[in-house]
Amino acid sequence: MMIKYVGTGDSIECEASCIVTRKVSPKPIFIKIEALDGTFVNFFKYKTKIRATVTIIKELNPKEPIIDDISKLDLDSTLEAGTVEIYTKSRIKLELTSNFTSTHTIQNNIVNIFTYAKIVIPWQFMLDRALSV
Repeated sequence: MMIKYVGTGDSIECEASCIVTRKVSPKPIFIKIEALDGTFVNFFKYKTKIRATVTIIKELNPKEPIIDDISKLDLDSTLEAGTVEIYTKSRIKLELTSNFTSTHTIQNNIVNIFTYAKIVIPWQFMLDRALSV
């Protein structure tokens, strides 16, 4: 069952993911992140812009978080947001699949390596809802 997460700070961790976005940073940043066990892990950091979804297509084995203890780990869990940071253990390439509008294309790919993704900026309606409460 697919569960969508849309809040700031929501994250997923998985062995394989499906990434769909309108725009992504062209060159990743090499970064080290401290894992929950205290070791440092090397990642390539990508930042999406405009719109993004990241879905777990293969769960971690064992099913335990590596980077963030509140990461979602279940198959088909999906992040949807305006801006998502995506961390992978090696470089990835997103394929151009179609023109979504006359100015925006859709880029996507199946990423068959460890992926950690976190929502940085949620959908605008989520921000508006938070301000009205």
